[in-house]
Amino acid sequence: MLVDDDSANRLILKMFLEDKYDAAEAESGAKCLELIDSNVPDIFLLDINMPGMNGYELCAELRRRPETKSIPIIFVSGLETAEERLAGFEAGGNGFLTKPVQQTTLMEAVDYQIEHRKEFEDAQKNSEEAMQVAMEAMTSNSELGQMIQFVKDSHDENTLTGVGKKLCEVTAGFGLNSCAIVFGSKPAFVNCEEGSVEANLLLRSKGSQERIISRGVRTIICSDYIAILVKDMPVDDDSRYGRFKDHLVVLASICDGRLLTIQAQLDMAEQRQSVLSRVISMTEKQVKRLSTKLNEHDEIVRSVMMTMIGELEAKLFVLGLDEDQEEQLMKLAYDASERLESMKEDAKELEKELGAVLEGLYEILSANS
Repeated sequence: MLVDDDSANRLILKMFLEDKYDAAEAESGAKCLELIDSNVPDIFLLDINMPGMNGYELCAELRRRPETKSIPIIFVSGLETAEERLAGFEAGGNGFLTKPVQQTTLMEAVDYQIEHRKEFEDAQKNSEEAMQVAMEAMTSNSELGQMIQFVKDSHDENTLTGVGKKLCEVTAGFGLNSCAIVFGSKPAFVNCEEGSVEANLLLRSKGSQERIISRGVRTIICSDYIAILVKDMPVDDDSRYGRFKDHLVVLASICDGRLLTIQAQLDMAEQRQSVLSRVISMTEKQVKRLSTKLNEHDEIVRSVMMTMIGELEAKLFVLGLDEDQEEQLMKLAYDASERLESMKEDAKELEKELGAVLEGLYEILSANS
């Protein structure tokens, strides 16, 4: 179904598709909703800027209706900014083509979406056929076992990103494709790159009043410290869909508790590091100041002693002492000088010990970083 208020645009798209597909047309969102009451198409091609109901609003309405919630939707629009593409994915779209679209590009996108949905429907039909009740029970037990294992694994994990990875691993065990964001001091992304559509969707979920945000096959589970985006929820299987949503809410709550503990530990370690750094800085200043004062004191003492000895030698000529008395007096002066020299060595030893204290503080700082 082609939905565009411009008849020329509809005509071009219809000409591109007519060799392989039958195309119904609607000039507005309201007309589209009227037509699908009697004939649900295999794929929707939607313009964005239309009077009345725009393309985003129409997409969101189609996702709310049971008969169209999993039908592929491709936006075909002259809008091409990242924000508009993101808005299309948020509304529940599967793809985005920019006008003027080439026939080859259009056919490839339509073929892929229809074939992908057919494969999904075939796999789903086959899955429902063999021993459905027994398999349901076995699956539930397996999922419970995986959740119990996750509790153990997450308790042993000591990093914020590690907890996010464990959550994505357990969802992969459920057969779901997911990515996550951990809201620490700096957001950490798991299974998606910063700046990607998935990452931006997860960032927008922070602070949301909704615990569960569902857009077609995509579902975001939000909690205080983590949000997980599942890209392929089984929306056509009410039992599995409801069960997985319940599982994910429980898992996110478990993550919250572990992430809170890890963040508290990180905050305490950072605080210890800060205090230790300040202590080292203060100690360095004190050691440097003491070393300077010891050196200044040594120079003053040396200068005073040399001056005293020089003056004493000059006075010996006028004191009238005999040679033995002069030698004894000079010996006393030199002995005092030597004792002062030994005190200088003690000061150096003290400076060395203070340096050893600093080295010990450096080692503690390195061990805690």
